[in-house]
Amino acid sequence: MMGTIEKEVVVLGLGNLMRTDDAAGMQALAHLKADDRVSTGVRFVEGGTLGLELLYHVENASLLLVLDAVDANEVPGTVMVFRGEAIEALPCGRSVHLLGLADLLSAMRLTGRAPMDVVLVGIQPEFTGWGTELTTAVGAGMPRMIEEATEQIAKWCVAVG
Repeated sequence: MMGTIEKEVVVLGLGNLMRTDDAAGMQALAHLKADDRVSTGVRFVEGGTLGLELLYHVENASLLLVLDAVDANEVPGTVMVFRGEAIEALPCGRSVHLLGLADLLSAMRLTGRAPMDVVLVGIQPEFTGWGTELTTAVGAGMPRMIEEATEQIAKWCVAVG
């Protein structure tokens, strides 16, 4: 166990479980939910492909960690971490969810409920067509994606005692 949570940490998994590598964010979320290293105070949100509809579920997040497949023209399976302005600089065309994420973050700012910190842990997809299994390359990158997410959550947690 990492410790206790200083602020409300929300981990948001994005993706479509029926579109091969697009499911990476949702699958990473499922792994984190079962990971004993992750503090019990973390709130997990299965965002799927919802956009602004997620506002209610994340509006009170002090710290928001987003997990998603992100097409950044990297080698498939490459894990990338984006923070702050780097998230907003991502072209929305790189993921159908980035447009929804940008809208979600904008709405949170407009309502005065923007998180103190937002981090996106993404993985380069190889294929996002119909299918329920990750490609070999993305499957091989998943442990790194989960580790990056776990490390970020740990940074946001305070050690016990």
